[in-house]
Amino acid sequence: MKTVKQYKYVLAAVVAVAVFVMFRAYNPGIFRYDAVKWAGPSASGENIITPEKLQGIGGKILFVTLDKECLVPEMPGTEVLATDPGDLFSGDVIRKIRRNDGPVVLCAGDSSVSARVWMVLSETGIRKLYILKKDPA
Repeated sequence: MKTVKQYKYVLAAVVAVAVFVMFRAYNPGIFRYDAVKWAGPSASGENIITPEKLQGIGGKILFVTLDKECLVPEMPGTEVLATDPGDLFSGDVIRKIRRNDGPVVLCAGDSSVSARVWMVLSETGIRKLYILKKDPA
């Protein structure tokens, strides 16, 4: 009994943390997005766009080039933002992506880089996000 009295504050803190962890683990409303709904465009290929489809998509298109190998199609009313994937969440880059009124098109020489960046950006809630399909070689 003396030991319990001695460590009562430590035990209270451990019990409180355990209750908070259990509440967070069993609360279904803590996740921002439903994973199936979020990954749907990727699974169906809706997030991949060709230069021909870009013509009719409308809005101010923002191309985000993730490396120097990306070839951005010449289109009127577009803006090109060159960045490294590691600098994607720097203040100016993410601000431009979020404030763009139209679609955001990711472009990289390696399609897997664009796909990974698409996953991260779409998790943050950015919509109208596409991956530019490279021409078949």
